Amino acid sequence: MSTGNQQQRTLRRGLPWNQHRGLLVLCVMGVFAFVLLILSVFGDQGIFRIRLLARDLVALEQKVRDIESDNASLRRELREMKEGRASYELAAREKLGLLKPGEVVYDFRNNPLDPGR
Repeated sequence: MSTGNQQQRTLRRGLPWNQHRGLLVLCVMGVFAFVLLILSVFGDQGIFRIRLLARDLVALEQKVRDIESDNASLRRELREMKEGRASYELAAREKLGLLKPGEVVYDFRNNPLDPGR
C-alpha cells in the first residue's frame, strides 16, 4: 500500500517541475512575447511614438519649405533693392552731376584742347 499512498500523494501535489518543463518554457515565452508586444506599441520606439514623430516630421518639413520660400523672397527683394539703388544712383549721378564724398570727377566733354571740336 505504500506505493498506492505515494501515488496518491503525487497526484495531490501535482507532477514534479521537471515534468512541467515544457509548460514552464511556454509560459516564459508567452510573458516575453507579451512584454515585447507592450513595448512595441507603447515604448519609446513604439508604434504610437513613431506615428507621432512622423506627423511632427511632416509639420517640420512644411515649416522648412515656408521658411525657404520666405528666404528666397527676401533674397530676391534684397537683390532688387541693390540693383534698383545702383541704377537710381547712377541715373542721379549722370543727370544731376552728383558725387560721392571724396570723389573726384574729370569732365572731358568740353575740353578746349580736343581737336575734334
